[in-house]
Amino acid sequence: MVVKSVRGRRRYIVFTIPEEAGRTEVLEALSGLTEDMPDLRVITSFGGKAVVRCSPSEIEKVSAAMKQGFAGSESLITSGTLRKIREEYPELKVPRKKKRRWLKHLYLFFL
Repeated sequence: MVVKSVRGRRRYIVFTIPEEAGRTEVLEALSGLTEDMPDLRVITSFGGKAVVRCSPSEIEKVSAAMKQGFAGSESLITSGTLRKIREEYPELKVPRKKKRRWLKHLYLFFL
């Protein structure tokens, strides 16, 4: 894991978007910023909400681009962690991947 002092701080912003809009539409709305902002990323987008990651100095530019791309889009919450966002908006939780338990059993079988 990279230290924040090297990588830099990150902010996660939840935006309202139209229900039918998906990840590609959010990426299109932010396409003008991607070259100047290497840390910009769309984490999730479904159910009328999108989570976007950026650096703290880029929050205003990202908000302006989202408002321009989606009329009526607004920022609901800004946080430094995804955990806080998912606690506030449980519908944004993504199911965890199942661990492959059979590999462990297979490994123990051949010992």
